[in-house]
Amino acid sequence: MYKKEIELSFTSERLLDDCQQAKSFAEHPSKIQRHPATNMILPDFHLINPDLELALFQPHISVLVSKNMPHSDAATLLDAYFESSDRSSSDKERFQKVLDGFVKPWFGLASNNTESDSTSKYTSGQRVRTAVGDGLIISGSSTDSSVRYLVKFSFGVGYVLQDAIESVLSPRSGSDIDTSADDNASQLMSDDVQVLFGTEKMYLFVRLYTLLVTMLYQAKSIADKSSFHSSIVSSLKDLLQGKIDNVTFEEECRKNVSDLYNFFAIPPLVEQCADALAKMIKEDCLENLYQCSQLKLKDLDQLRNLSLDMTEDAIYRLEIQSSASQVFFSYLPTDVELELTNPSKVDGGADDELKPLDTATKRPLDSQDEPEQKRVKTGD
Repeated sequence: MYKKEIELSFTSERLLDDCQQAKSFAEHPSKIQRHPATNMILPDFHLINPDLELALFQPHISVLVSKNMPHSDAATLLDAYFESSDRSSSDKERFQKVLDGFVKPWFGLASNNTESDSTSKYTSGQRVRTAVGDGLIISGSSTDSSVRYLVKFSFGVGYVLQDAIESVLSPRSGSDIDTSADDNASQLMSDDVQVLFGTEKMYLFVRLYTLLVTMLYQAKSIADKSSFHSSIVSSLKDLLQGKIDNVTFEEECRKNVSDLYNFFAIPPLVEQCADALAKMIKEDCLENLYQCSQLKLKDLDQLRNLSLDMTEDAIYRLEIQSSASQVFFSYLPTDVELELTNPSKVDGGADDELKPLDTATKRPLDSQDEPEQKRVKTGD
């Protein structure tokens, strides 16, 4: 019964309903489908967020996920599933590309990039072509894993990752791009916050991935009490690769732990997450939309418009605040205006006072001593 309830909580229909009905659930919590087995993995529902840096003034959901949760175990299990399935070799390569190019930087995980990936290839003053348009490089900066450039476009300034530059253009006299100095930093979001306008398939993959990491975190907490963690991950991998069957896997779990439903629900969740990943790969919108998010534009209306220019199906807002270990999701059909200011003040409060955030503490936050381990029609 508990396993079935967990599986129902991560059906596509339930995940879409969570986000699309966030306003109703925030206003009427009794409508939320709760069960003892799922209380720790349900999202929280909010009308607005009081943190002005997030600029999140529309109904949304939030989940707790941090880089210290077992992302490496999630990657191991997804890789095992792809290796054992009938996916093409190109699908498997693109899975690794999504992992390295999106999942790791989005969640702030350690990168596998080589030294050459952090070597600058372009210089200030060069005109370049990118997925979001042509621009002029103002400056460049590098980290241990990547290089990005501050680029001036016709719509303003934004960051561009090195691998998102398609080509260098010839110099142009009398350029139509204004290169006058201004306060570039004031136009950009801090690196602590990332905002991505994505498709339904991107939303479903990220929701399922965060659920997988959360379920693995909870399973790890249970398994660690019996020193069972490494063997459970190994057994899960064997199950996904077809080396053992469900009966053998469940017998192995019963020998070591008493709270079993968390473990039994992980294999179908891995399969559903992998299926969502494959559909997102086939859709082929992630790369351009993620590059849009990395512009770090504080003008979210402009960012949304750029994303909708890529695909009219970019109707979900995904946002992560690394310092708070939170990921936020909201549903924004094209006919819904993006709220850029607080639409409702607290009655009788100061003009700039926001309604308090309806926080919850039902899900575990990772401890600091845990090991470290964002216009094409969509179609299935």
